Amino acid sequence: MNVFQDILAAGEVWMQALRQLLAGHPLVQSGLDAVALAAALTALAAFAGLGVVSGAARLLAVTRRRASYEKCARQLALLALALGWPLLVGGRIWLFFAHDSYTPDSLPAFMAEMAWILLGLSVLVSSLYFSLWKFLPKLPVLHAALGIISGLQGWFALAATLAAARLQAAFVRPDAANLTLGDIFLPGWFSPFWCALYASLPLILGLAGGAGALWLALRRRRDDFGRDHYNVMIPWCAVWARHAWALFWLFLLFAAGLTIQAHRQTGAFTTLDALWESGRLLLWLAPAALWTVVSRSAAPLRHKPTLILALLLAMTCLPFYFFTGITAITLVRP
Repeated sequence: MNVFQDILAAGEVWMQALRQLLAGHPLVQSGLDAVALAAALTALAAFAGLGVVSGAARLLAVTRRRASYEKCARQLALLALALGWPLLVGGRIWLFFAHDSYTPDSLPAFMAEMAWILLGLSVLVSSLYFSLWKFLPKLPVLHAALGIISGLQGWFALAATLAAARLQAAFVRPDAANLTLGDIFLPGWFSPFWCALYASLPLILGLAGGAGALWLALRRRRDDFGRDHYNVMIPWCAVWARHAWALFWLFLLFAAGLTIQAHRQTGAFTTLDALWESGRLLLWLAPAALWTVVSRSAAPLRHKPTLILALLLAMTCLPFYFFTGITAITLVRP
């Protein structure tokens, strides 16, 4: 116990030294924060979506009578574990060192803990889903249901994470003492928070499909199921990614439209702003185009760089998506 406490104390000292070092370089700190946020959100969203995509592949293995779907479902379930357990451990470590950001026993702290608990439940169900693979061959619907349930719990964990961040953003406002939960979460069912929550459904499926396609390509030598297996399943994952990302991009387009309208009303929208917004939207549409290339390729295994680039480009929009959902708080009462 003393050794464990010494490790935690040393880690806290190291974190304080790192904060002091970065305080003198705000641009570096902002860049690192954006990268860390994008990576964490990508891993969490992909983990949540993988349960659904893997469960769908498990069902298709029965309805289409093709063994490749079952093999793919198992490979995607393994990727979910490879993402879920590090997220769970890393989230606990972050919560321990983030005590300066959250007031103890406050509502934001409670919601952050709730998000971690929901993530833990999702990881446990995902582990059960993977470990029972050889024991439920005659109950494919029940088995697939476990994967889909783990994905839904992962989505709840993502929703709770957004809610915790929104609460924290609200509680640092000057008028925080006068805010109610209705003010924070219910200024309208099409408020930025709820739009971000709606958009999280295609987001998790898009990132799960993109990450799954890349994972299958990287596992080619490890899981030698034959070239035909990968020629079918990599495009199948890419199609999931393309369709879901196209829906998510419509949310980005809607959010950008609201931003442009707000700037135009204040007279602060310039030609340079229009070019910047258009460039961002075209950049965020690129992942869908790249996944389309992979889905139509006769040799998808040769498209590892394409899959990596698509996933990296998809990651660039996640900080924008995150802050769009948590920062705009409109009061519903005078």
